[in-house]
Amino acid sequence: MKRTVEIVFTVIGAVFFGVALAIGALFANMGDNPQARAELESILSQDPNVDPDQISVDQLMNAMSTGAWTVVVAAVIAVALGILCIIFLKGNKKPKAAGIILIVAAVLLTFGTFGLGLFGGIAYLVAGITALVRKPKSPIVNDEPTETY
Repeated sequence: MKRTVEIVFTVIGAVFFGVALAIGALFANMGDNPQARAELESILSQDPNVDPDQISVDQLMNAMSTGAWTVVVAAVIAVALGILCIIFLKGNKKPKAAGIILIVAAVLLTFGTFGLGLFGGIAYLVAGITALVRKPKSPIVNDEPTETY
C-alpha cells in the first residue's frame, strides 16, 4: 500500500517546523545585536506602563534568548521525528508507529515551539491520523462456488 498522502503531509509539516526553527534561530542570535538592544530600549522607554525598576533590557533579552533556544530545540526534534516517520512510512514498514509518533509530536512540539509550529503540528496530526486509520486493501475473494462441467 502506498503511503503517499502521509509522506506528503509529513514533509509539509517538517517544512513548517523548519520555518519555526529559522525564526527561533533568528531570535536566538538577536541577543548579541546592539541595534536590537537599542530598539528594545527605545520601545521600553516610550511605554508608560513599563516600570524601569521592574524589568531591565538585559532581563528581557535573556528571556527572549532562552525562549528562542527552546523553540530551536523543539523544532529540531520535530524535523528529526518527521524524517524518522517518513522512513517508517516509506515502503509501508511501520505505519502504526509512524502515526503514533506523528500525533504525539504534533501535540507536544506545537506547544514546545510556543505556537510557531502550529501549521506543522496540524500537518503532522493529519498525517498521523491518516497513517493509523488507513487499512491495506484486502483482496476480493469470490465466495460463489465454481461450476464444473
